[in-house]
Amino acid sequence: MGSGTHAREREKASRFPLWIGLLVLVLIIGVVAAVLWRARSEDSSCASTSTTTVAAAPDIAPALTRAAEAMVDEVDCVEVQVVAMVPAEALNALVARDPSAPDLWVPDSPVWIKQLSDAGVRSTVLSEAIASSPVALAGGPSAAAPGSWFDALSSGRVVVQDPTKDGPSAAALAAPRAESSATGASADELTARMVPLAQQYGARTAKPADEVLAAISTTSKQLVPVTEQHYLAAKRQNGALSFVVPDSGTLLLQYPVVSMAQVDDDSTDASGEFVSYLEGRAGQDLLSEADFRKADGTALAAGVGFGDVTALPQPNIADVQSDLRRWTVLTVPTSMLAVVDASGSMDFETGDGTRMELAVDAARRALSEFPGNARVGLWSFSIDQGGPGVDYKQLAPLRALGEGDQGARLVGAIEGLVDRTTGGTGLYDTTLAAYREAIKKYDERYFNSVVILSDGANDDPGSIGLSSLVKTLRAEADMARPVRIIAIGISEDADMTELTRIAEATGGSAYPARDPRDILAVISQALLAR
Repeated sequence: MGSGTHAREREKASRFPLWIGLLVLVLIIGVVAAVLWRARSEDSSCASTSTTTVAAAPDIAPALTRAAEAMVDEVDCVEVQVVAMVPAEALNALVARDPSAPDLWVPDSPVWIKQLSDAGVRSTVLSEAIASSPVALAGGPSAAAPGSWFDALSSGRVVVQDPTKDGPSAAALAAPRAESSATGASADELTARMVPLAQQYGARTAKPADEVLAAISTTSKQLVPVTEQHYLAAKRQNGALSFVVPDSGTLLLQYPVVSMAQVDDDSTDASGEFVSYLEGRAGQDLLSEADFRKADGTALAAGVGFGDVTALPQPNIADVQSDLRRWTVLTVPTSMLAVVDASGSMDFETGDGTRMELAVDAARRALSEFPGNARVGLWSFSIDQGGPGVDYKQLAPLRALGEGDQGARLVGAIEGLVDRTTGGTGLYDTTLAAYREAIKKYDERYFNSVVILSDGANDDPGSIGLSSLVKTLRAEADMARPVRIIAIGISEDADMTELTRIAEATGGSAYPARDPRDILAVISQALLAR
């Protein structure tokens, strides 16, 4: 028993130091861990946090918000706040030096940066593009790809948003310029194509793009400019959607990053960190997950989206800005009293018909380009056309095309012009009467004009003289009710000198149309010169 007792005592003694050693080791590890945690905590505590605010185009803002949240988990002492803001609204805030203006701006086109610079606002481009998305035309399942963007915009099927606010619509408007080397469309043709598109836009109440895309069905014929990223999001909600890319190619919307901060601003650290994160692998992966392409336009993985597309060269920014300014002017609806020369010389043959026959065909086509809210009236004129001593006759009053039977009445009156040709040109009295009628019927919601088409000089010896006419037009011009005369000289016989004097007396212009078939293009040119 004695030997057993000693054995147990030796066993207890041998275990005791081991137990104590383990306890001490655990305590040491705990202390070291606590010290290390405290040291790390002290190292990561921030004397101050660098905060940056970001205004981003609404389509990319959600992806940037996710990127900001992910970055803050990885980078200490920075905070990024992202707000979705339409580029036009952000531009206004930046130009106005609004105290709430963002530190960083991510619009959907470098055109916005040029506008910022033109307004005298200093900024620094931190990234030419963190992402891109090609533009296509969304439609129903039967949508067919047009040969070019010019063809698409000429089809009457494209429904645009306001291109001064909507990136895809601005791209659709700019694409014909970018493809012009392939299509051969002239600068005049490109700008003229904008007239009916803008007039049609001004005539309707624009619905948000999401509503338009949601309403597209299997029988829809309309086409809507849309980015790949937006299309994929809309497709998840509307399975009837399909897309087409014109054969000529397309433009990429690119998303630059611009810093508004000064060098010593606290936000510069956070801004730089955020841009670096977006351009890095993690940021690019997040943008890709949101269906944005890399800046170079590389197609999305796994065959998602539009696939490989032919990228058109980016158009000149100054040309794009000019087109957008024209658009803004052209969306104001037209009020036009058309006054057509019905003198005997309009019966002269041209080889393809009489001057009047060609003018009638051009007028009919021009009428079809105007929306229902356009106000159009029609007079014909020649000596005694309206009876003895009256050189003009009203064929249709100045009213909206969609009002009652006005549209049909105008078509009938235009076609009947070929039977009204007779006598000499009673230009001066007619011009004064038409100008007074347009002032009387003035509507402030419209661009008000008198469009005179004539193939010769005034022949009426008993009418007011040219000098007296010009003087009277200037005297009766009303700044509160502005009406411009647009004079179009048909054929080589037109007296452009006197037409120019007449038009300029009202702030208008005169244009030659050597061939009556050019009337539509000339009217478009005149409307562009508003």
